Amino acid sequence: MIKARVGIEVVTLDHGSWDMHSRVGKVDATSPVSMAGMATTLAQGLAAFFADLGVEGDRVTLVTLTEFGRRVTENGTQGLDHGWANSTLLLGAGVRGGRYYGTWPGLDNLADGDLRVTTNYRSVLSEVVTSRFGVSTSAVFPNFQPEPVGVMS
Repeated sequence: MIKARVGIEVVTLDHGSWDMHSRVGKVDATSPVSMAGMATTLAQGLAAFFADLGVEGDRVTLVTLTEFGRRVTENGTQGLDHGWANSTLLLGAGVRGGRYYGTWPGLDNLADGDLRVTTNYRSVLSEVVTSRFGVSTSAVFPNFQPEPVGVMS
């Protein structure tokens, strides 16, 4: 649909379940349900997506994000329960890539056992939306004042 230029502006996809409450540390990239296996599959999929797009990839901004992070401390089943801070990955058109954004909160000042949130995901998405679609942040996130992150050029 992107290469056909049918006017599509936003596509959402779900990539399986990253809800790994047990055996997160199992380093077995051959297992599709391990953390290493899921990360490998995601990386391969993103690379294949942009390879397939070719020059059309210059028009695409890809955002991956989760709605929650993971706790710092392992639970009783060698997994990690839901936590506060999360991560976002941006690729493609307009992205100031090749770097990490945000602030590492450290492990010494946890919030109830969780990493502290230092960058609101809405601030990141606000920059993408205003840069790529030319709409205001308030149109997408009413009553939210984003902090500058600098992810888009």
